[in-house]
Parts: sequence; C-alpha cells; structure tokens
Amino acid sequence: MQRQPYRLCLPGLLLMSLATVFPGSGVAAEPESDEQAQKQAPPAAQHQHRRGPKKLLLENADGASITYWKPDLTTQPLEASHGHITLPSSGMDNYHAVVVEKDWGDSVEALIRYEYLRGKPSHRSPAELAGAQKTRFEIVPDPIPREHYRYHSNQAWGFILRLDGQPVAETKVILQTGHGSLVEGVTDHAGLVSLLIPDDFPDIQAGERDERSADFRVKAETLADGIRYQTELSAEYRVNPAHWQSFGWGLTVAGLGFLVGGFIGRVGKRNNKGKRR
Repeated sequence: MQRQPYRLCLPGLLLMSLATVFPGSGVAAEPESDEQAQKQAPPAAQHQHRRGPKKLLLENADGASITYWKPDLTTQPLEASHGHITLPSSGMDNYHAVVVEKDWGDSVEALIRYEYLRGKPSHRSPAELAGAQKTRFEIVPDPIPREHYRYHSNQAWGFILRLDGQPVAETKVILQTGHGSLVEGVTDHAGLVSLLIPDDFPDIQAGERDERSADFRVKAETLADGIRYQTELSAEYRVNPAHWQSFGWGLTVAGLGFLVGGFIGRVGKRNNKGKRR
C-alpha cells in the first residue's frame, strides 16, 4: 500500500455533512439560530427543548452506509429518514458513535460523531470506543472529553489521524467552527495534532453565564492506493466558562483584598495609637 500526503486546500471538500438537530424541532442546530434560541427561550423551555431522542441531520448522503457504535463496541446499521438520523437508545450510559461512509468511486468519504447517551452504567472507558477502528481513514479524539465535561472555546485538544489503524504523519488537518473560524495544524510522527478551538462566540458578556453551543468540524484527507480518502470528525463546543467564572473570582479576590486591607489598616492605626501613649 502506498500513501502520499495530500494537500488540503479548501475547508469544504467533503460533500456530505452531519450536524446536530434539536429534539422535536426537525431542523439543524445552526449556530445563529442556536444562539437566538438560547437567548430568547426561558430556561424551562430550553431544558424541555433538549429532551427526547437525539437526532442528526445528514445531507448529500444517498447511498451511504450508517453504522451505530455502542459503548461495548457492538454495532448496528442505521438508516436516514428524510435526511435525519435518530439515535436509538442502547440502554447504556456513555459515548456512542455514528459513522457515515460513502464510496464515490475515486474517493471515499467518512463522517464520525460521538454523542453521549444516558442509561445504565456501561462500565466501559470512552477511550475504548474512540480508539476502535471504525473506518479506514479517521480522526480520533485524543482524549475524548470525559462525562460532565465538554469541548469549550479557547481550549487546545489533541486529535490523531489514522489510516488502517496506523498514524498518518505530516498531514494537514483543519478545524472549522460553525461561526466560520479556521485553525490549521500538521500531524507529527505519531499522527497527533493539537488544535485550539477558537473563542469566537459573538457578544459575550463578561461575568454573565453563557450556555450557547455550536459545532466544529475537524477535517483531513490523504491518498492511498490511488483513492482519495476524506474524513471528518464533528462535535459540539460551548462558551468557555472562564468568561464568567474568572470574572466572579476576580470580584471575590478584589473583595477579599479590600476587607483584608481594611483590617490591616485598622490594626495599624491601633498599633500607632499604642506607641504614641
């Protein structure tokens, strides 16, 4: 097998696309509409809005195969209905993966997305699912966010590029956010690249909790055996909590400094009075 690094020129080479869908809405969670919905809807409505089975919007994927991976590494085929994929409950609590593959003849395209679903403890490590070979050419999150944690803006995350389970070195990888930001990197000898998720949510208010989210996509491609392989990993990222946590902590520190300073000042005055006597 001969593999050659392929120059990735444009961020939109993949013909298929995979995006989140709000349960019950029937529409893709585009960043702009997501922000508006988060700002306009009351908290109770937002919570109810996200209930129900998770759905993904799949475009331009006629004839593609869809495989649903469970935390115990068992799989089942899925079918898209009217451009949507509904993720069935596995009864297990942990990450699940959706892998969409399509052979275009002279090229093969793969989309991967990990979704956390609730259920009984699976007693499996998320790293097992992430590390399992799910398609020939894939991007592996390294590490995958643990439970109760998420991708956040202004954070650097590692991704490994693999072909047939082996690392792919010296290959360009592009991260593109739903807000239009682009970040590029090149894999090292171990196929690893570290990419900083841009802090690109608009109109962030310092000190104010912000629950908005958007999608980002990590893309790469390579040539092997005369076939062009394209792969994409998509995930959700949220506003970095530092925008309000650091602000609140700063106020706390300032308040403590003021109180301590005032206390020291009073002690100093008392000591001076004692000396004068």
